[in-house]
Amino acid sequence: MDMLTLLKYGTHDCSICQRMATFDSRVADGLGLTFMDVDMKNPMIYGRYRKVLLHRYPLKHNLGLPTYLLVSNPEGDFSIHGEIAGGLPEDKFQARLQDLLREYASN
Repeated sequence: MDMLTLLKYGTHDCSICQRMATFDSRVADGLGLTFMDVDMKNPMIYGRYRKVLLHRYPLKHNLGLPTYLLVSNPEGDFSIHGEIAGGLPEDKFQARLQDLLREYASN
């Protein structure tokens, strides 16, 4: 099985992104995922993962912040295996992430 990465696209001045930051990386780590906080206002970090986001949102239309993409090989020939968009409480975020992992494992 590929090592999966959870990419979080957001900004550090987004209040929902900041609220989610109190638990999102811990939840991802607890589920065995690599976590990457992609600050869309940081050209270095955003530039590194821009192609993944634009694959899902070519013109960034309907992009909610934060947007989490479950990805294998994000820095190479990547595949997107699921998405969580917008703010959620910790328990719902964890449940949704577990659902995505189950879907991935069954494919």
